[in-house]
Amino acid sequence: MLGKTIFIKLMLAALACTTVFGMGNVMAQAAATTEYTLEQALQQEQHGALSLSQALALAEKRSEALRAQDAARQAAQNQATAAGELPDPMLNLEVINIPANGPDQFSLAADFMTMRGVGISQTFARKDKREAQANVFNKNAEIAQAGKFQALSKLRTATAQAYLDRFYSQEILAVLQSQRTELELQIEAADALYRSGKAPQTDVFAARTELGLMDLRIQDTQALLDNAQAELQRWVGDAADAPLAGAVDLSQSRLSAVDLFEQLHQHPEVLALDKAESVALAEVEVKQQEKSADWTLSVMYAGRGPQFSEMLSFGASRPLFVDQDDRQDQALAAANAMAAKARAERIELHREHLAQTRRWQQTWQSNLKRINDFDRSLIPLTQQRTQAALAAYQGATGTLADVLAARRMEIDMRLEKLRIQMDTARLWAQLEYLIPSEVKP
Repeated sequence: MLGKTIFIKLMLAALACTTVFGMGNVMAQAAATTEYTLEQALQQEQHGALSLSQALALAEKRSEALRAQDAARQAAQNQATAAGELPDPMLNLEVINIPANGPDQFSLAADFMTMRGVGISQTFARKDKREAQANVFNKNAEIAQAGKFQALSKLRTATAQAYLDRFYSQEILAVLQSQRTELELQIEAADALYRSGKAPQTDVFAARTELGLMDLRIQDTQALLDNAQAELQRWVGDAADAPLAGAVDLSQSRLSAVDLFEQLHQHPEVLALDKAESVALAEVEVKQQEKSADWTLSVMYAGRGPQFSEMLSFGASRPLFVDQDDRQDQALAAANAMAAKARAERIELHREHLAQTRRWQQTWQSNLKRINDFDRSLIPLTQQRTQAALAAYQGATGTLADVLAARRMEIDMRLEKLRIQMDTARLWAQLEYLIPSEVKP
């Protein structure tokens, strides 16, 4: 009677475990590949489960880093507009030839040479120079846009990883808790057999020790789950408390291995250095234009005493480049050197990201094969072993220990698959959001 009771409990526990895993598979198959607009995400924020696409939309809505880059781009564009205009004219006020001594000391009208003048001067910067200066700020606006792409990549990757970490931590926790239930059954069976004199007391102590170790594993997993929850809350706010809609399809990525070399030219960090090179080249053009001096024209109207005629003056000025080899040419050479530096850094960073991304892709694809092996052979084999052990126990040809050992192996195999899936999910997020979809080739 005792054996049948334990067998029924084991069957129920196995059924519950299978249900948990079945639900996990359903959630994984219902991959969150549906694209949501920001408005749809916000409408569903307070309703039902939180999907990955909704989490990403909420993270973008909350991000101050994106707003900062937008402000930087707007500032650079405004500076470009200002740089394209002529310098402001200068108002000149002067009083000259004031008597310093004698009977007319400090008089502004007694001496015919004293003049009170008002004038205006204007520097006429050449159009090519103004366009070159404006182009520097336009390129700075492009750097700010590249900075926004960097912020988008970081935000989406971190949000997706936090979402997936929480999802798989929950799955692992569910498996461990189901295994804990079976350990409690093992303790109950061992204790009953010990009391009936059919098993030693050491079996009871061994089962209780294993239960204690399982509790430690559950605590560790709960800590990981709490950390993932905190990280998700950092990106999406209070919406992180909502239940998750499910996993994503990890078998597909927007980043293709075929033309990876060309795609990584659009990597946000590489793109930022490409724009930095453009700024340096724009600075080169400015320095080239500055080798030609600008003229400043002025006009002055001067009045004297009422008995004297009024005066009108015109003037023109420009800087004299007396040492171009050591001044203007050196400034131009420095700008060219900065452009060469930016180009070299961009090429080196592209190589670094190319190697890193290839490693990510290779590990991701290898993990996908391993996951497929678990689904195709490893897990089915452990299931068959469990079924055989249950059948043998039901037919009184097997032992309870064999059943529990088979169940533990099956659960451990599922745990290993979930751990690999979690690692694969983090790699998938790195690859999927490495280059924001907003970046145009």
